[in-house]
Amino acid sequence: MSSFKIISRHLGTIPCFAIVRDDGAEFEILSGFGAGLNAWRIPHKQGNMLDLLFGYRDGDDIYKIAPDTNAGCRLSPFPGRTAYAQFTWNSKTYQLINNVSWAPHALHGFLTNKEWQFENFESDSEKAIATFSCEWNGAFNGFPFPYKAINKVTFTGESYMVESIVKNIGDSPLPYSEGWHPYYMMGEKIDELTLLLPKSNLALLDNADLPTGNFKEDSRFIEGRKLGDEFINDCFCLNESDCKQHKAHVSLKSRTHCLDIWQYTGKEQYNAIQIYTPPTRESIAIEPMTSEPDALNHHRGLIVIAPGETRQFQFGATITQI
Repeated sequence: MSSFKIISRHLGTIPCFAIVRDDGAEFEILSGFGAGLNAWRIPHKQGNMLDLLFGYRDGDDIYKIAPDTNAGCRLSPFPGRTAYAQFTWNSKTYQLINNVSWAPHALHGFLTNKEWQFENFESDSEKAIATFSCEWNGAFNGFPFPYKAINKVTFTGESYMVESIVKNIGDSPLPYSEGWHPYYMMGEKIDELTLLLPKSNLALLDNADLPTGNFKEDSRFIEGRKLGDEFINDCFCLNESDCKQHKAHVSLKSRTHCLDIWQYTGKEQYNAIQIYTPPTRESIAIEPMTSEPDALNHHRGLIVIAPGETRQFQFGATITQI
């Protein structure tokens, strides 16, 4: 029988928690900085550990590279770019902050560098569940809509699942979209990995890297093929018929292991997948999102949450040995 414990520790000066199984498998959540899914390690051959998530390994790394990576973080209340750092809602225009150096947009919401509160831990012989929360108080004029975000992370060793909850704690409707930003690793350059995607439509972008509202069918990976040196920074929007199946899967295979990455789909769920291949080719970001970027402006897939109401989303991954 397995047993689990949770360990509180620091990465540099930043608090984090690790769910640890008795054989050393662990899942690390960076509670002091965005509640990022910072590490997933499983026992590998000859007593080594296989690291399945790219994250921050040194405390100083976070401040240096987090704005450009947002590794493992929840993207809320908008994933991806919001055009020119502003949006219009109910005939009023709101000004956000241009928080990236390479474009005039706002990126990935407000919670990626916030400290999250550890709420609860429970476990049995098969799994452990850790819960964290963070409140956006709405004091910022650019997004005056208070809400509470909750992350419930379930870890078995060979799998993890995140239940992502949002509650409108304000007194007006909350315009909302979200996603996550995990970077997966499999112990080798991603060029040698085989990627398989569900049928999807590629969101076409304009010269400012913003969705145009036009799409084209993308079949590059529906049969599964090696990534090679292909650069990807695209949003794959799932077909409506696939969304009705309520679960979409992405497969990532190395010579020794297969990662099954899944997300719940359907009405007001994760109906898009953003994929990004960093220049180092050591990891690949496979990001569940409720819509393509800029939902606060184009409103495709935008979720409107009434005061007191909640929404729930789920995604996760399972590793198996081939």
